[in-house]
Amino acid sequence: MSRAQVKEHGGPSIPTLRDVEAHTGRTISASTLNKLDVGLGWEPGSAAEVLRGGDPAVKNVGRSAQATLGPDFVPIGIPIVVELLAVSQDLEDLASKHDGIPEIDAISKRVATALHPIYGEYVTSLFEANRREHGALSPVFTVFGRLLEEPNDSLDPAEYEERAYRRWLAGRDQDLTGEQRDRFERRFQGGAH
Repeated sequence: MSRAQVKEHGGPSIPTLRDVEAHTGRTISASTLNKLDVGLGWEPGSAAEVLRGGDPAVKNVGRSAQATLGPDFVPIGIPIVVELLAVSQDLEDLASKHDGIPEIDAISKRVATALHPIYGEYVTSLFEANRREHGALSPVFTVFGRLLEEPNDSLDPAEYEERAYRRWLAGRDQDLTGEQRDRFERRFQGGAH
């Protein structure tokens, strides 16, 4: 197995694997030994046995090769989504206060990008429902309004379109073309039935 494969199967990081293979003399922690057992498909304690000069006990391949996959979707309650958005905002605020630390800004952007698919579909349906019922978004704007303030800089065309549609639903369509407005109106009217 390559180092990357060992890591992908639950093993330690690639730099740690490099150190272990190079026999740097560094003490190998119990946690790293456990990760080696997992990543290499060995029975627990095998990496420690190899370190002592013994041989590893390989797990039953037939049993471990038949992994049970979980569901593709996991329901997330709205309070959790709201808390995730609050944490994302806190991280964004921290990044702006410490603009001399590019790692914080990069992590903040990664968190925001990772959260978009979680709340995107929900927020779109919420905006549509409020526009149909009330013609305005004021009840939900207090929670999700900051999402409309973010620049629509997604490189994924579907995500870019979805963000533009949400802005249109909120009446923030100044940068849209006439064709986009027509398309969004058709989409909105199509979902009203």
